[in-house]
Formats: sequence, C-alpha cells, structure tokens
Amino acid sequence: MSNLYKKAVHNMCKVTLLHRYRISTALSGLNIYRGQPEILEYLTEHGGCSQRELADFLGVTPASIATSLKRMSKAGFIERTPDEADRRINRMRLTEKGEATRKAGKAECDKIDKLMFSGFSDDEISVFSDMLSRIGKNLSLDGITEKEVIEMIKKGDDKND
Repeated sequence: MSNLYKKAVHNMCKVTLLHRYRISTALSGLNIYRGQPEILEYLTEHGGCSQRELADFLGVTPASIATSLKRMSKAGFIERTPDEADRRINRMRLTEKGEATRKAGKAECDKIDKLMFSGFSDDEISVFSDMLSRIGKNLSLDGITEKEVIEMIKKGDDKND
C-alpha cells in the first residue's frame, strides 16, 4: 500500500473516531447513547410503528435494537403499547421527554456536524460526499451489504455495553 493510501485511510479512520467520540460525549449529557438519536428521529415521523418496522428502517434485526428500546423505555423516552390486533407486537411512540431529548440531541449533533465542516464550501462538501459514496461502493464489491456491516458492528458494540 502506498504512503498516499495509508495517509488517507489513517485520516479517514481518525476523523471517524473523533466524530464518534464527540457525538458520544455530547449525547451522554442527555442520557442517550449512540444510535438512539436515529430511533428518536424515526419515531417522530412514524409514531406507532412496530419494532420490526423500526429495525427495517435502520437496516438491523429487531433483536439488535431490543436493548436500545428497553433502555429508552426505562428512561421515559418512548412508550410501548400492545397492538390491538396482535398482542405480540408493541407499538412505539415518543413521550414528551423523548421529544425534548430528540430536539436536544439533534441540536448537539448539528453543532458537531457544523464544526466538522467549518471552512468548507458547499461544493467541497458535495465532492467529499461523492468520494465517500464511491469508497463505500468500492468496499461493497464483494457483495456485503450495508445492513450486514451494521449488524456486525452492532454485535460488537453490544458486547461492550
């Protein structure tokens, strides 16, 4: 591997770690964990959805988000009510506390994203986004899907909880 590749990969990994750290730090003050803001956002638009519908949207299995949903329910961010037609299915909705937390979490994430791209023009950000998309396609050539990668990462994260 050329030094040019090594430097680019190193920088990309470093940025990913720094972004993850900043997001985790910002969200910890709100008592939400990485990954949960996406759940809160989805429930804003799709209140009353099932765990399966949520999992399909996130590209994971229902079992892989069970811990997050249990945590969020215990924290008072979501409420689960049994489906009237099928008691095996729970319907999820944001609570007022969940909506307030969603807004605060979104504001924190937006601040970090704005900081991350400060000094870049819209054109530069667009080109960068296109490059990342191409890198993603190059890495997916062996047939692995984004959903499979997310599942593998999630399983690793669950071991660390």
